Amino acid sequence: MLFDSALWIVTTQVAAAMAAAMANQFDISSYAPEDVITRDVCIIGGGATGTYASINLKDRGQTVVVVEKEAILGGHTNTYTDPETGKKIDYGVHSYSNYSVVRDFFARFDIPLSKYTFGAKHQAFVDFQTGEQFPEFKPSFDFSAYSAQLAKYPYLPTSWTLPEMVPEDLLLPFRDFITKYSLQDIAFTIWEYSWGCGDILGQPTVYMLKAVDQPFVEGLEQGLLTTARRNNHEIYEKALEELGSDALVSSTVSAAQRNEDEKVKLVVQTPKGKKLVVASKVVVTMPPKIENMQTLGLDSQEKAIFEQFDNSAWYVFVVTDTATAPSRSPPLPGMYNLNPTPVDGIFAGWYGGPNAVSMEDAKSDILRSIVRLRDEFGVSSTETPRFLACNSHTPFQLTVPTDAIRDGFYESLEGLQGHRNTWYTGAAFLSHHAGPLWNYTHELLPSIVDAA
Repeated sequence: MLFDSALWIVTTQVAAAMAAAMANQFDISSYAPEDVITRDVCIIGGGATGTYASINLKDRGQTVVVVEKEAILGGHTNTYTDPETGKKIDYGVHSYSNYSVVRDFFARFDIPLSKYTFGAKHQAFVDFQTGEQFPEFKPSFDFSAYSAQLAKYPYLPTSWTLPEMVPEDLLLPFRDFITKYSLQDIAFTIWEYSWGCGDILGQPTVYMLKAVDQPFVEGLEQGLLTTARRNNHEIYEKALEELGSDALVSSTVSAAQRNEDEKVKLVVQTPKGKKLVVASKVVVTMPPKIENMQTLGLDSQEKAIFEQFDNSAWYVFVVTDTATAPSRSPPLPGMYNLNPTPVDGIFAGWYGGPNAVSMEDAKSDILRSIVRLRDEFGVSSTETPRFLACNSHTPFQLTVPTDAIRDGFYESLEGLQGHRNTWYTGAAFLSHHAGPLWNYTHELLPSIVDAA
């Protein structure tokens, strides 16, 4: 009994010490003055949306600080520079919708835009898992029947505001939707442009109608944009230069204190040590998976929402010494494509699947696929393909089950805006298209600025 009492006392003391330490990490007096960063808004995540939000909040007179886990800004935008020629290779984001918000954002940094064109003169359609070619296959680009379905849901490109009674067609597995409306001819092309979405045939149709929405279809038909200098990462380099010390790169939030009637306090681990960010408001742009969000000190309402998200996986890469031709194929997990680049002998591609795999496993599968292509094309080579760059964009395409959508999940998600002085933007709140996302963020910013 005495032992039990002593153990209880020790346990209580340890718990009290831990609680004191936790509280102390939010005490401004515990930090050197230069390690306390006071701003109007803290943006968590420096991808396309976080960068847009930070620059536009600055333009609206707000002081900002950005916390980004990578050493650079840009998120899914990846650009490789060939050391021999100096040429740029965009291997993440390739193009943008021809929206005024896109044109304006690039113009702000004096970056000219031009029409996006695909550089390959020839395409081969190959099963990457077997190497089998399909020389007679020609994908359809007639979106008329698909666009007729998109027209029924004009709200999808701009929001997740669904009718109270969600249309049952939106909840069908996409394979059933394709069959119901005889969309088989365009199914491959939809798959081709829904990179990173995982098992598209098994997903609720609403996710596919947002992945390949009407503005994107119109962009394919009328023309998409890219940077005239073929360097989509340039805008993020210039944004990082402008933000300067207001961008905490290679940094993560380790703890947060978010009370409705107080300023938000965030403990941030940086390469220069621990910092305390004190902000009136927080904007979260990173994927709101529960494992990403835990350090923000979730309440029960937030946790109940974020823990429902599942996701697919997407990886982007640049390789050389392939000794193959460009190809495309739908089996997943596996490569979506292998495309030529402005540099001879260097190819860029995308790899994905319904679930995350390690970077090592993704690379191994990519290499096996390239070797199979060599065999199929009758190419003899002793060179081992080499990765020049490889990035994971996982978690990608956040989804919830059909029942959750039917029961108002996205209304609850949108209801988090402003809760505990925190606002949200990013793909989970709309789609993965930069133009529409920047529009969504542009419309959200006034409510953030005006909030007390």
